[in-house]
Amino acid sequence: MDVDNSSFLWAPSVPLLAIFLSITLPKTQFQRKPSSPSPHTHAPPRWYPHKDPILGLDVLFDIAQSVYNHKFLTFTADLINRFNGTITYLSLGRQAVYTIDPANVHAMLADRTRCQDFGLGPTRRKNWKPLFGSGIFNSDGAVWKHHRSTLRPVLSRAGPHEFEVFETHLQTLMRVVPADGSTVDLQRIFDALTLDVSTHLFLGTSTEVLPSLFGSPGTTDGDGNGNRNRNGAQGQEFAAAFNYAQRAVSGIDDFTLSGLCWKFLFGDSRLEQSLQTVHSFIDEAIEQASETFHADRADSADSPGHQLNGRGQVLLYKLLNEARSREDIKYDIINLLAAGKDSMTSFMGSIWYVLCQRPDVLDNVRAEISVLQGQPPTVEQLSKFSYLHMVLQEVLRLYPPVPANQRTAEADTFLPRGGGPDGKSAMLVPRGASVGYSVYAMHRLPEFFGPDADEFRPERWADVLLNPRPKAYMPFHAGPRTCLGQNLAMSLAKYSTVRLVQFYQSVENRNVEPWEEKLGLNCSSRHGVLVGLTASSQCVSS
Repeated sequence: MDVDNSSFLWAPSVPLLAIFLSITLPKTQFQRKPSSPSPHTHAPPRWYPHKDPILGLDVLFDIAQSVYNHKFLTFTADLINRFNGTITYLSLGRQAVYTIDPANVHAMLADRTRCQDFGLGPTRRKNWKPLFGSGIFNSDGAVWKHHRSTLRPVLSRAGPHEFEVFETHLQTLMRVVPADGSTVDLQRIFDALTLDVSTHLFLGTSTEVLPSLFGSPGTTDGDGNGNRNRNGAQGQEFAAAFNYAQRAVSGIDDFTLSGLCWKFLFGDSRLEQSLQTVHSFIDEAIEQASETFHADRADSADSPGHQLNGRGQVLLYKLLNEARSREDIKYDIINLLAAGKDSMTSFMGSIWYVLCQRPDVLDNVRAEISVLQGQPPTVEQLSKFSYLHMVLQEVLRLYPPVPANQRTAEADTFLPRGGGPDGKSAMLVPRGASVGYSVYAMHRLPEFFGPDADEFRPERWADVLLNPRPKAYMPFHAGPRTCLGQNLAMSLAKYSTVRLVQFYQSVENRNVEPWEEKLGLNCSSRHGVLVGLTASSQCVSS
């Protein structure tokens, strides 16, 4: 659940669209202001050897081709490694930087003085506002601090309520997903599961997409009344609209020239319809919750012993209790649903992509959790499974849900690396320059993770348990905008892995195609996670 760090591809990753935008946008969207204080001696940046030294279209089209071929992450990693970790290039005539140097990324994200020089940038805030408003994903400064302080208490950890909700929906998964050895796509299943869980946790009622995929009845809602939740068909409609809207605002949905030309000339009617569906769905949920909330307050006034039936644990009711505006609440919910659904889908899918291909790792996990004797784990028990923790850390290293991100220089500033002939000196970064970075590539640097950095080896983390984590390891990013939901995400990932390992006696790999990236707000397997499942008789219901 990567709250506050969605996987937004930096602007030059959609160069064809950017060409059209450059026709209408002014040359710069920034007013020059004095440079930040710098104790360093700067050197000229190490430039990419452009064949087009005016606009830089050569490198932009290379990037476009890599995205189209689902090779963006490996292409950029190979390219930047040839330039000692940081490269400066032209993006439609404007200076841009891309780095995989941990020193630069930490300076930009975590240095108390330097990180204030970088923000999301006006282009991102404008493009995403129709879906995310000014929520935590799409704001800086005081607005961002307000959202973060509001959401921090809710997302800081997983407790009994969160585990109860997750168990409820995992029981649905175990009930409806075929466990007779036939091939199923776990990524598609997790996509539905995480939306059902996220809407249950944040709205108090589930979309029930997962059972509807298999034509089964849903669970009961979170208010304890035993009523059925939103119709599964409505949930599927919302899910489809939400998925498309996220990919569309990120600029990654249709990367063909014909598609970009059509949208530039005629707009994107599907996006408009998807946005309407998303907003209507959330508005309706807020309206229903508001009616229940005010009824509860009236009942509590008349009867001090009135019970809220678990609604006090639901984020939406907590936000309503703070008397915030409907608009503010809606965008908080939408931002959190994007984080809870997509990041967890990516994380869980990657866990099982590995486990189905590494029976030795799966057997080790199974042996470690055997002490539970099929019972659901408690928070304390989960914390003691050290091998499981190392497996999840290694999954996040090789398959980070947010593999690339971007910031924009809000002031004339500098980065500690990227200048000079060898790229190891400090370099100036002018106000308005885009600075992209690749967590995917940093997580594969041999100098931090050893000569076998490309291999999945959980045991590499055994020594790290006693020492600080490598500086290059940042699956939840770093600094003030570190993912708020990282503890919740790790707890729910551990819980789900334990329960599914308990329930399925065998997990057979049915993946034929090699792993390829599917980029959007997060990264997942383009071909899904195909497995054959066989149920065990030892998993005990809670």
